[in-house]
Amino acid sequence: MRAPQPWPFSSETDWRLWRGYLDHVQVPHLPALKREADAEIARIVRCRAGKGEPKRPALVPDGALQA
Repeated sequence: MRAPQPWPFSSETDWRLWRGYLDHVQVPHLPALKREADAEIARIVRCRAGKGEPKRPALVPDGALQA
């Protein structure tokens, strides 16, 4: 099995299946692969949850950086 592409090219389901697969194999750098899968799943969840939220206001007002 190969690692899925980053979201949105691969679904959350693909990433969860990949993470489950990693629980049952022994490959080099397994902790790093698990960390990457967990981070990608967390990013997908964050992105899906934040769609309806308004964006934070800019820290620097528009035009403030123009001389």
